[in-house]
Amino acid sequence: MAWNTGIEEQTPAYRFASDPSRIIRVVAGPGTGKSYGLQRRVARLLEEGQNPNRVLAVTFTRTAAQDLRNEISSVNVIGSDKVVAKTLHSLCFGLLNKHDIIIRTGRYPRPMLDFEQKPMLYDLDCSFGNLRDKQNRLQAFEASWARLQSETPGFPSDEIDRRFEREIKKWLKIHRSMLFGEMIIETFHYLRNNPQCTELGLFDHILVDEYQDLNRAEQAVIDLLATNSNLVIIGDDDQSIYSFKHAHPEGIREFPRTHPDCDAIDFAECRRCPKQVVAMASRLISNNNNRTLGNLKPFESNQNGNVIIVQWKTLEDEIRGISNNIYREIALGAIQPEDVLILAPVRKIGYRVRDTLVKLGISAKSYFRETALSTDELRYSFTLLNLLAKPDDMVAWRYILGYGSSNYRTKSYSRIVEYATKFDLSVYDTLEQLAIDRIKIPYSTTLADIFTKTKAKLTEIKSVVNGNSEALLDILAEENEDNTDFRNILSEAFFEVGIEQKEGLDEWFKDIYSFVVERVSFPENTSLRDHVRIMSLHASKGLSAKYVVVMSAIEELIPRLNKSSDISIEKQLEEQRRLFYVAITRCKSSKNDYPGTLIISSFINLPGNEALNMNIPASPYNWRSVSASQFIREFEDTAPVTIKP
Repeated sequence: MAWNTGIEEQTPAYRFASDPSRIIRVVAGPGTGKSYGLQRRVARLLEEGQNPNRVLAVTFTRTAAQDLRNEISSVNVIGSDKVVAKTLHSLCFGLLNKHDIIIRTGRYPRPMLDFEQKPMLYDLDCSFGNLRDKQNRLQAFEASWARLQSETPGFPSDEIDRRFEREIKKWLKIHRSMLFGEMIIETFHYLRNNPQCTELGLFDHILVDEYQDLNRAEQAVIDLLATNSNLVIIGDDDQSIYSFKHAHPEGIREFPRTHPDCDAIDFAECRRCPKQVVAMASRLISNNNNRTLGNLKPFESNQNGNVIIVQWKTLEDEIRGISNNIYREIALGAIQPEDVLILAPVRKIGYRVRDTLVKLGISAKSYFRETALSTDELRYSFTLLNLLAKPDDMVAWRYILGYGSSNYRTKSYSRIVEYATKFDLSVYDTLEQLAIDRIKIPYSTTLADIFTKTKAKLTEIKSVVNGNSEALLDILAEENEDNTDFRNILSEAFFEVGIEQKEGLDEWFKDIYSFVVERVSFPENTSLRDHVRIMSLHASKGLSAKYVVVMSAIEELIPRLNKSSDISIEKQLEEQRRLFYVAITRCKSSKNDYPGTLIISSFINLPGNEALNMNIPASPYNWRSVSASQFIREFEDTAPVTIKP
């Protein structure tokens, strides 16, 4: 099939697919067909003889990368399955992992998870304050890297900050690790300072999706990678919802100014949503300032859709009522479980909906990132898996050595690091010599004992798992409710990697760990859809469903505002409005099939103790009155009147 088969020449998709410009900016509203246009553009390039290995598609999430890879492969053009589709973090990780780059930079791209950072912060001396002070200082540094503020002359200006940065980098070098935010900034420095490096000539075409979700440093890395290539950036500042990850939506707004030779293409016709949802979404988002796209246009062939705005008396009524409605629709055959997407602003509400649906016999699954490693026991198990795959990983050993101690045994550990530094040894080699009494270090007996016992435990696990891969599941995550998410991830790893240890046990552990660490680091929505999906509004980005429910749309949760934040209330409100805009535009319609249903639900009372658990101010002994989200009012006459159930 030729790239232009069935594509109308007057459409933005055709213009995008055929545009010969070296630099292009595409602003595409939700459901407007940008993926279709991107697919056809890649097909054209391949038909014209472009080497697919030199075409890079960058996405914001791992799931999006896989989806894009599948979409490109589906065009059935020779080489489409060889196009490179990756997240930017994955690309930077692979680049920095090259041996010569490690030697040049002296840094190892071993990213640290949040729970692994705690021992590091305890290891820093108390002149930097308590744990909270150190965490705040570290967050400030990661924010500065993301915003490229560290490029400002004189940063950091405070002597304590400068010393803190030196000590953090010293710890990371000793432990051969890197913070997630550092992977981007280290790549930026490497590419900028080595204009003759081969990495700047790896690709002829770079296509970047969800550009508005990238931070300023990530956008700068893209510019460097595209020094010698064609560049397409795709996004929509109306869907920028990741300020907590330092997203820089100004980058897409200002792109024509910063890249004056670019061609600009807009996608505004929403082919996904019912007509009424399009009207509501456009009216809602028009309350924001400094927008690029303007109003969405409805797709004339779509149906009007079913929109219901409902308010219940209590949270319990809402959970039970919504669950019963879904049960009834599925029982009538109007929809299947996989057609339902439930968005909850608080995971505890999401869990209760999931449990209620399961009790009704409806297959349902929740997707909230906090649960995979939610307990100390699970973090310990994950760290054991890390050591089974990488026996000398010092970040993992540091966590194991401090496990069970309120301060991670930092005084004893500092003596071992000091000894290793003095005698030019690695910390791991020092621990090994200490464990066999070849060296003596005062007050280190406990750590030597933990090291020895942990190595014995790892040997025992290998013995049990050798030839019996599935035994790892019960060793690392026994059957109880707290371990469900981690067990599911391990089970998915077995399915993906296989339970046969074809290349030996050590290689199998590496493959299993690689899968698990990616899922834990970048948890996303599974592409398997045989159940009702329940998740946060943020997690719904990139998804769609015939039957969408936005739960608990009350003023205290949607919008969720932080009055103590450095970000103004007005800017927070605009981002929360964008989040609500993203949520309601997940609803999809069609010409002849199901028309699409959107339910926006709220309530007026909940018990005070439940309110407190959601960080809503309340007395634990009294009921808390709440009200419907102000965003519902902003729909004005485009939405139906709120009803009682």
